[in-house]
Amino acid sequence: MSLYAISDLHLALGVDKPMSIFGDHWDKHSDKIALNWHDSVKHDDTVLIPGDISWGMTLDEAASDLEFINSLPGMKIITKGNHDYWWTTVAKIEKYFEDKGFDTIKLLKNNFFRVDDDLVCGTRGWILPGDPAFSSNDPIVYRRETGRLEASLKSAEKVRKVSDRLIVMMHYPPLLSNNRSSDFTRLLSEYSADICLYGHVHLKGFSRCIEGQIDGVDYINISADKIAFKPLCV
Repeated sequence: MSLYAISDLHLALGVDKPMSIFGDHWDKHSDKIALNWHDSVKHDDTVLIPGDISWGMTLDEAASDLEFINSLPGMKIITKGNHDYWWTTVAKIEKYFEDKGFDTIKLLKNNFFRVDDDLVCGTRGWILPGDPAFSSNDPIVYRRETGRLEASLKSAEKVRKVSDRLIVMMHYPPLLSNNRSSDFTRLLSEYSADICLYGHVHLKGFSRCIEGQIDGVDYINISADKIAFKPLCV
């Protein structure tokens, strides 16, 4: 059994949102994802998807995209992205999934999942302090997201064994070239995370991304267009 990851699927099977306006490489990207997924992921594998899953504004608008994901091989663990407007409460989503028969998708929020010898934690994350886009209202969301990450890490810490890898999935990058540390990176180091997978950043922003090992944590950008729409084996 293997663990894979891919972020920012930006599916729009039920709404009119052509991703090709962001570049030719996004043309028919859902077909590329499906082909690459079937080539790599097996039934007993797990795929981590940290956000920006569907352009649907409601669960019903996102249903076609969620059905598409549910039909692909493997179990999927998902978190919310900044464009996942369909995401309501965990209870409502889980009830919707049950009613629709979406039985291969699990929600990560303030909790963790064990996948063999991997403990998977995470949260959405947020814009980092010092970023030009960080506004007067952002500190509230930033503190809330760091709290959610710590809650997830604490829950996993209670059962962590020496042989376990601790993997954190976030939508927003917890560090960038102009923000090389944050409360998120502090928590990742404090709880001895092994890998942090993040997305959100696309083509024009790749130069701002930091990847590689910092303070014992291996940071990897898994935005779909960064990894050629092919789930990355972690």
